[in-house]
Amino acid sequence: MRSLSLVCLLLALTSVARAEDLGAYDTEGDAELSGSDPRVAALDEAFARAVTLAISDVVAPDVRSAKKAELDRELVGRARLWVAKFTVVKDTTAGDRRQLKVTVRVDRDKVRAKLAEMKIPTMTAGEASKGRAVTVLLRVGDRESVRATFGASAEKELPGLGALSSALRTGGMTVKRAPAAGPAARADGELPLSDEDADALAASAKADLAAIAGVSIGDAVPVRGIASNGVLVTAHVRLIDRRGKKLVGQGTATTAARGTDPAVIKHAVDAALVGAITDVLPPTRQALTAANGFTGEDTPAAEPGVVLVRMSPKTPWGIVNAELKYLQGAKGVQRAVLRRLSPGGWVIGVTTTESVERIAQIAKKPPATDTFVEMRINADIIELTLSGAP
Repeated sequence: MRSLSLVCLLLALTSVARAEDLGAYDTEGDAELSGSDPRVAALDEAFARAVTLAISDVVAPDVRSAKKAELDRELVGRARLWVAKFTVVKDTTAGDRRQLKVTVRVDRDKVRAKLAEMKIPTMTAGEASKGRAVTVLLRVGDRESVRATFGASAEKELPGLGALSSALRTGGMTVKRAPAAGPAARADGELPLSDEDADALAASAKADLAAIAGVSIGDAVPVRGIASNGVLVTAHVRLIDRRGKKLVGQGTATTAARGTDPAVIKHAVDAALVGAITDVLPPTRQALTAANGFTGEDTPAAEPGVVLVRMSPKTPWGIVNAELKYLQGAKGVQRAVLRRLSPGGWVIGVTTTESVERIAQIAKKPPATDTFVEMRINADIIELTLSGAP
């Protein structure tokens, strides 16, 4: 008998399936027949146009305008470097010109790497999709039934639809209802329909993008160690852009429901879909605000048999470490350890039977030949000021 581990039920285990980011672009190129190789020249023109389209997908308009000369020189001018594969759809001759229609697949990962090398910022998939319309083509299936948001038997209320739609709206997109038409959802497979069918449904819904999502709800199985059943829920999400018929991204997530109550399973479906779409559209990084400065008492607590040595918090770690090793090897010192680092400074605790004055005499000597030391005793704490490089 199969069983789920308790850990699997209590934690959302997310696994990611991400394909290469290859954008497909339908472009054209032509060249004079009198050239040395007109087909190659026409292909180069088609490649350049495809790379230009790829750049528009990953670089914001204002950045493209400001960096146009660099982009043309380093990327468009070397278009063949970024082409993963291509297919010539049509090859004709008109007058004195060779004309090609080509489907070009551009490796946008390589384009992004080159842009990073050029220190040109790129857009995330979420940023590139903001302000655009998307339709959700969702299928939720288990052993007994298959339900979908599209097709002749489309349902308006489906587990996970609200959570997935909300995540897309958070990404800046407008969600449009899927049409109650088109092919029925496939009962098996990771996704309910092909990219071509999704593109047709998105066109019918007047949407720019299609979010294809498939959710599989597993059978209830006993959970090892507790008197309860569990259900595994797996979600696959694929976001495609009708412009250029290209993949924006795809993700997979698996969650577990503890129990078979419909509300619990629905919650697991929501979590799985949100996990999968988050991989496609990562959340925007939140800028951290500056930390508040410390205020209050910062005097290290005294301890019998321990002499405290404090240095400025601006003291480089290399010098602090040199002082620590020097004290550890000093005569009369049983132990020397770094006790704390705070706005008040580095504090070394020296375990010894010697007096504060004796340890001060030891600490007054520089730990290295090119280090300079200033020392004073303040309320039984040895204050050191060290400079130089150990």
